[in-house]
Amino acid sequence: MGYIVSNFESFADIYIRCLVTAYIFGMALILGLWLRPFVREHRAAYTAAVFYFFLRFIYYLIPIDSDLLQGISPVIVFISFFIAWLSDKKRNPIQKLFLGILFHVMSFLTYEISVETGLFEREFISGFDWYHTDAGAIAAEFMIWNLIDYTLAGILMFASTRIVHKIYRRKSDELSWKELLILLTPSWAILIVKPIMLAYFRLWMDGIGNGSIKENVPASIYRMGFCILSMMSLVFIIMLYQNIKESKENDFAIQAIENQTEDIRRHMGQIEEMYEKIRAMRHDMGNHIAVTEGLIASGEREALDDYISEWKKSYKESEIPVKTGNPVTDVVISEFAGRFEKEGIFFENSFRYPEGLRINPFDMSIMITNALQNAYEASTVSKEPFIKLTSVLSDNTFIINLKNRTESPVFIDPEEDLPVSLKNEDGHGYGLKNIRMIARKYKGDIDIRQEADKDGCVFILNIMLIG
Repeated sequence: MGYIVSNFESFADIYIRCLVTAYIFGMALILGLWLRPFVREHRAAYTAAVFYFFLRFIYYLIPIDSDLLQGISPVIVFISFFIAWLSDKKRNPIQKLFLGILFHVMSFLTYEISVETGLFEREFISGFDWYHTDAGAIAAEFMIWNLIDYTLAGILMFASTRIVHKIYRRKSDELSWKELLILLTPSWAILIVKPIMLAYFRLWMDGIGNGSIKENVPASIYRMGFCILSMMSLVFIIMLYQNIKESKENDFAIQAIENQTEDIRRHMGQIEEMYEKIRAMRHDMGNHIAVTEGLIASGEREALDDYISEWKKSYKESEIPVKTGNPVTDVVISEFAGRFEKEGIFFENSFRYPEGLRINPFDMSIMITNALQNAYEASTVSKEPFIKLTSVLSDNTFIINLKNRTESPVFIDPEEDLPVSLKNEDGHGYGLKNIRMIARKYKGDIDIRQEADKDGCVFILNIMLIG
């Protein structure tokens, strides 16, 4: 300790430089953790962290005197997040901008909270007489205070990162400019207050340097309160945004189910028309037999062939091509089969409705409709498209299996364990959510797998239901 006291100025300079370098390195690691859940390519987060570390380290080594150069710190953050956006295949740029601003604001607030904590600690220690008479105690307090200062700032920023990850649930959703402005509402005041606080500290330190101020910077419960309340406001606005977003999505999901229910009602109308035609054919069966017998008796072979041909045609038009064991699923799958044939999509079907299980035909139809619609959309942009629908019944367990080829592997959202839709229209992308909701209604669930294929990738959806 004697050596440190006698060489305190040079020791303090080296000590602070080591602490700041360690703090910059720690913030770079936290930035990588901050970004990871928001990027599909994890290397994008690591690349941004590396750029952040080197830029901040170089910035620290350069002596900064002008107020203009003091503004480089947020620029470094934005450059790092711009690198992350480029590395993430230029996906969701507005969200990357928001995350960059939020990271910059929160890093400022967490550091200021740690500084204020240190100022309160220094005021407490300076109240003891031994502190003013023992040079070793002053040196020890200096080392401990700065170590706690930077360590606490890092811990608070890491905790803030974990909180943001927890409350920001829809990480894969595209952010709009309107949503960005709403989310940044608390940040504008914080960004304005930041230079004011820095100017206050700079003026106070200049006063100590020229001798016009004798005491150290005093701790302020108001500055501490401002930083804590600002952190809370940032967290609150994200939570509010996520709750509104999820409520809106639930409305869209309900609307999607209502639309599909209307489709099923239309299918029921088609079934009624089909049965009406069958009843009419049965009613006319006697007349058909009488006409046929008359033509045979008169030996009018050509007229007989024409009559039978027209009869077959009428019968074929009234018949549904797909037979599953349930009239509702017959019509649903038949409609899709016709659409697939028109688009040149190979369709193989061996689905059979599970007799004896207590599964509502409407629920079954909604699941099949959503599954086939998703497969259809993927097939329209796939080479050599195919869709295969099968089912397996074992005791009271019913499994629906759907396979279709995709152009490339689908990104699975780790939060929801569901594929992320590439479309942004309202109401789009809720098919698998509705399927899973219905499956869980019957104490089942869905399983998604993807397998490599010479013509792309095969997407496999398994739906398990307990009847």
